[in-house]
Amino acid sequence: MIATWLGQSGYLFESNGIRLLIDPFYSNIVEQKQGLKRLMEAPIPINQLKPDVIFITHNHLDHFDPITLPEIHQAYPKTPIAGPESVMLKAKEMGFDENILVEMPKGITVKFDEFEITSTAAYHGDPFSVGCIIKTVDRNIYYSGDTLLTETLLEEIKSATKLELDVIFIIINGRLGNMNVEEAIELTKGLKPKLAIPMHYGMFAENTADPNEFVEGCSRFNIQCQLMNLGKNTVI
Repeated sequence: MIATWLGQSGYLFESNGIRLLIDPFYSNIVEQKQGLKRLMEAPIPINQLKPDVIFITHNHLDHFDPITLPEIHQAYPKTPIAGPESVMLKAKEMGFDENILVEMPKGITVKFDEFEITSTAAYHGDPFSVGCIIKTVDRNIYYSGDTLLTETLLEEIKSATKLELDVIFIIINGRLGNMNVEEAIELTKGLKPKLAIPMHYGMFAENTADPNEFVEGCSRFNIQCQLMNLGKNTVI
């Protein structure tokens, strides 16, 4: 599988020519609404994304981008957009074609061609927030979404997949309702993936963390980590 980091928690995954787009954040809407200036530009133009399915984890500005997602929908009007109730409500409010909307609350599994996606528990400011398990023919991936580390999260993730995790993408920023680096290391230890990739950093000076601290922490427990380069294809 090929993964491309789009900044913050945005990723483009490709498996056997099929593309899954998660949480693309391209605009300056957070600066407009909250005064936080983005430090990374979107690395791939919308006309080059070519998604076959779009998954949005929750309705916050840097995940459901109310400027960018309508532009993506306009460019790819037949591409399914999946996500929890808050995402569906916002998409309908904004006039998205309801025929392509796929509601996926926690625990729901939907197969989109190469990708089987299961919505998983997440504990965040949007009460409908989810993470997801992504399964393909040769990969089993956990994507945390925005979430705190709770007493139940580890077991909830384990119960969502009976297979060994090949890769996890895990949040580390430690602000605004998200786990911090040490908590991310703790969850990673419990999940025992073959590879861990930190996310949700570097976009805003006021809301970031040092990913090298995560890498160093995981190395103490012999967990392989990888930092991704913005906009560069990475085989995972």
